[in-house]
Amino acid sequence: MKRIIQCFRHPATNRSRTPKQEDDDEEEEHDQRPYILQLSDHIILEIFCKIPTKTLIQCKRVCKSWRCCLSDPEFTRELFSRTPACLLVTGFRWKLGHFLVNLNGTWNPNVVALKLSSEISPRATMVGSCNGFLCHYSRHHLHIFNPVTGELLPLPTPSELGTLGDCYGFGFGPVSCVYKVVRIVPKQVMVLTVGSGIWRNIGHPAYSFSSITPCHGIYHNGFLHWIGRACGDSSRHLVCAFHVETEQFQELPLPPPSYDLDKTYFKLGVLNGWLSVILNLNGDISVWVMKDYKMKESWTKEHEFKDPVGSFGTSILKFTKEGQVLGLNYDDHSMQAYTLARTGLVRVEVDGLPVMISEAWDLVLSFVSLKDRSPYRVTA
Repeated sequence: MKRIIQCFRHPATNRSRTPKQEDDDEEEEHDQRPYILQLSDHIILEIFCKIPTKTLIQCKRVCKSWRCCLSDPEFTRELFSRTPACLLVTGFRWKLGHFLVNLNGTWNPNVVALKLSSEISPRATMVGSCNGFLCHYSRHHLHIFNPVTGELLPLPTPSELGTLGDCYGFGFGPVSCVYKVVRIVPKQVMVLTVGSGIWRNIGHPAYSFSSITPCHGIYHNGFLHWIGRACGDSSRHLVCAFHVETEQFQELPLPPPSYDLDKTYFKLGVLNGWLSVILNLNGDISVWVMKDYKMKESWTKEHEFKDPVGSFGTSILKFTKEGQVLGLNYDDHSMQAYTLARTGLVRVEVDGLPVMISEAWDLVLSFVSLKDRSPYRVTA
């Protein structure tokens, strides 16, 4: 934390002045600063760790010392571990953009979405998110994007052009401190270590993946997850977990089957910090979470309800403490809330949200620059 605190220090003073003159000048400058800027360094750090990401982005524009702090890799890693998740929404409001909104509790008319700087192509598709960074695929090109800083990092193009059947994933190896992009095609598994510039073929995939379910990997607990089937047993559905560090696949069980798996829609995700599976069978929605990772017995049915309207049930984003379910309704491209106690949908009206919402994610964003040269760097 020592390097972080240096961000709050005053610039070096003129050495030709006496120590007493420098002390007097520093004391006068301190008295003229706003009260909040007079707080001790560790108190300011504690405050930053407790306020929403949207407010932190605005704090970065207050003064140079705060901007320095919110750009410091050591502090931003601490911030990432303690900041609550927020909703990152992609959609059209005059043009395609990313919007940030805090809906951790009951929303009110005072909630306003914050538009983030973005150069994302309207044709870009997100294929993964990890540690606040997004990985996008557009016109056979991949890049990593930080929606907070607006930075884009182009990645090498795979040797063969992609198809609709390709599966992608974006994750982080906590031991080697590197980011990796995984591409799975019918005959090979390709891995790109960000910064190496080389796609490596690590073998033939032992699983097949349905083109119906979303084919981007869900990063959680050091693994990328997809729902697939064993190549030798097409009737057996399972969670295929790719360990980013060792680049090995493991199998995780799905929730206890009590329905026809071939007629069930699956969606993987992370809800409240747990790996989750949303099941949709003819409009009956079941939400399961794995409360003890890798343990089959820990699958717990958190919610079960009838799909109220169209696609809402399979686009669940989060559950609030007030017993409401936030999700997207792809029928009219809006964000809606479903109250379990009363049933029925309510459109979420937030000033500044896109007129048409294409995607949304509940995640913790990062202030780390893509050009950072710390051990957690993603520079190429």
